[in-house]
Amino acid sequence: MIWGMHAIHTTPGFIIDSRPYGEAGKMISIFTRDFGLVSAVAQGIRLEKSKLRYFAQDYSLGIFSLVRGKELWRLTSAQDGPLVAEGKDSLEILARVSLLLRRLLQGEEPHPELFDLVESLAAFLKGNAALSAEEMRALESLSVFRMLDLLGYIGDDSSLAEFAGRGQFTREILGQAAVKRAALNQHINKALKESHL
Repeated sequence: MIWGMHAIHTTPGFIIDSRPYGEAGKMISIFTRDFGLVSAVAQGIRLEKSKLRYFAQDYSLGIFSLVRGKELWRLTSAQDGPLVAEGKDSLEILARVSLLLRRLLQGEEPHPELFDLVESLAAFLKGNAALSAEEMRALESLSVFRMLDLLGYIGDDSSLAEFAGRGQFTREILGQAAVKRAALNQHINKALKESHL
């Protein structure tokens, strides 16, 4: 689609963070499925009348329409959101995952499998509000382990093979991850240390 001579790119995305920009705008970091991590300006989004406000909350998923500028992207519209997990514990997991994504992602390089993982994590948190503290800890370790594995930071370990890759998040796999959480965390810390992340 052409708008004002600029192509509009529409992609699923996950908002990692945002900060004020100008008088009423925001600079939003969006991990998009199609373009990787992009910084997009959303003009006037902090105004009460802005329709975009609802769709552009931190740690939310949605469908974002963006126009590429010379230096920055511009957010023109958003829809289907926000898929935001509810509850303090869920938001804390998404906040820590977002912080790690910020460290892991280098520029505008698509990582569709990693995006799908983040999307399924957010959906699982949204649909399972009553997770125990132990399940929450296991979910965070499992998510980070899978993220690092998808990006090639985790070596082969047959004892943890069931947790690698893009598998679904279920209460059953969380129970198994809780049992092996120490081993998962050991691999996570080793990967982060060796890669200087």
